[in-house]
Amino acid sequence: MKILVTHRATEAHIAAIREAAPTAEIVVTREPDEIAAHMPTANVIWGSNYLPELLPQCKDLAFIQVSSAGVDRLLRPELLEHPVQLINARGIHGTTIAEHVFLLMLALARQFPALQQAQQRHEWTRLQPQLLANKTLGIIGYGSIGRAIGQRAKAFGMRVLATRRHPAPDVGADEVWPHSRLHELLPLCDYIVLAVPLTAETRHMIGAKELSLCKPSAILINIARGSVVDEAALIAALQAGTIKGAGLDVFEQEPLPADSPLWDMPQVIITPHVAGHMPDYDENVVAILLENLRRYQAGEPLINIVDKEAGY
Repeated sequence: MKILVTHRATEAHIAAIREAAPTAEIVVTREPDEIAAHMPTANVIWGSNYLPELLPQCKDLAFIQVSSAGVDRLLRPELLEHPVQLINARGIHGTTIAEHVFLLMLALARQFPALQQAQQRHEWTRLQPQLLANKTLGIIGYGSIGRAIGQRAKAFGMRVLATRRHPAPDVGADEVWPHSRLHELLPLCDYIVLAVPLTAETRHMIGAKELSLCKPSAILINIARGSVVDEAALIAALQAGTIKGAGLDVFEQEPLPADSPLWDMPQVIITPHVAGHMPDYDENVVAILLENLRRYQAGEPLINIVDKEAGY
């Protein structure tokens, strides 16, 4: 077995891989020429910076492990047409992203940006906060991340409505609906969190029509992918007061252009696509990789397989 590591792996990561697959040839490189030389004979790749154009030459490639949950940027024709299994990092982000969501929600509810500006001016300014308790939170996309958000929302005393592709009851939500009821859900929500993968179906899922259905007091939180929202429509809605505010970690173009009106909107909090960051991130990914190496060698089904047709 040959394992090609193109990720920024540490010596400890490689040692763990070697222990899990003691007879494997392990090649660690980020150089395109070396990747090209080893890809055709690799059985496993860890890293998203492989060379997709060489996939047709990879006759024995069993799986590719990537370090993100979202795979929209990877689903090129060469990968879609190849039988290789794509493995993502689904399941490791729930806690850190849920905490980031509540950072954004609480900061907007309690007017934290204005309080911070008052501190910088040395002004004793007392502002009226809003409570999360008894508010309705809509979670669009109720996978592992959505459930982590919902569980924490219930602890805050919020009512939780969620949508997902295949609805099923869950302890973290009062109701779980299909995405087809999105237009019914939006007018009910004080806070709306986007947690769907980016696919052909979810691109611009939130546009001018959807924003017009929201309460004028609604807050939109996006920790999914920037293109889930029609950003021009969002800017227009914020400028017109169609919705009250937004907490945005992802954008249609990243980095967010310096001339974007979003930067200067007092009712918007911007973070630079960091909601999924956490200590020991790679160690969590390596745990998935090691389990799949064990399963691959034992002839067992792998975990965290991406449905390439569905896009997640």
